[in-house]
Amino acid sequence: MSNQEKNICVSLISAIIMFALYGVYMFEMYQEGRFDGADASSLVGKSIFVLIGVSIVVSIIVQILFSIIHSIATKECEHSISDERDKLIELKGMQVFSSAFGIGFVGSMGALALGTAPYMVFCLITFSMFVGSVVGDIAKLFFYHRGV
Repeated sequence: MSNQEKNICVSLISAIIMFALYGVYMFEMYQEGRFDGADASSLVGKSIFVLIGVSIVVSIIVQILFSIIHSIATKECEHSISDERDKLIELKGMQVFSSAFGIGFVGSMGALALGTAPYMVFCLITFSMFVGSVVGDIAKLFFYHRGV
């Protein structure tokens, strides 16, 4: 497995963990009835900002820890050399992410048009970003294995 594939796997795992924790947090807030008031959309907006910040920090920490553990286990240092193929795969993965997110966003706007509560639309948009990220990473792994 190449270094790029390992980084994609680590990114995929950290995204799944972060969104699972976020989902549990949001479900607990829903169970407590915190979305019943007028400030539900504000609460979801604040939680999304926290999710973004924590995700960035956790992603950086996980990548560093993975690099350290990999270097200790294999006794070799990682070289991050990227060529045209890597850039092409990155672009194709970004295309897949954008398409999946776009479909989710349009679906969220459709849900809003049908009368769904605005806080749920924010949650749907966040979920579509997560799905887009996961699908984009899986597409990158597919393209690496296929040899694009």
